[in-house]
Amino acid sequence: MASHSSNPPEARKHLHVRLTEETTSIYDLVTEYLQMAGKAPDWYWRTVGRLEGQDEENMEELLSSAFEAGAFLAHDHPESVQFKWVTERECEAERKAHERPEAAAEVQKRERAAMSHYA
Repeated sequence: MASHSSNPPEARKHLHVRLTEETTSIYDLVTEYLQMAGKAPDWYWRTVGRLEGQDEENMEELLSSAFEAGAFLAHDHPESVQFKWVTERECEAERKAHERPEAAAEVQKRERAAMSHYA
C-alpha cells in the first residue's frame, strides 16, 4: 500500500541560491575562487563556453569546481549569498518576475498602494 506524504507536491520546497546584490557578478566570484585555488580561470570559462555535455572528464572537473566555488562563496563571502527554500509556485513566480521585471514592479506598486489604504 502506497503511503501518502504529509506534504503535497506543491508544498515541497527546493533551494535557490542568489547573490544579495545585483552589482555582484557570479563570474567574478567564481574567477576569484579559481585563482585562489590555483586553477586556471581562462581554461575553466573556455571549457564552460564550448562544453555541451559531451566530454565526461571535463564535465566532472567543471561540476567539481562549481561545487567547490559554491562552498568558497558561502564561507568567504557569506554576505553576498542568499539561501531561500521555495515551493514550485514561488519558483515560477520568481522566474516570471525575473523574465519580466516591469511586471514585478507593477505588482509591487499595486501591493504598496493596497497597503497604503491601511496606513
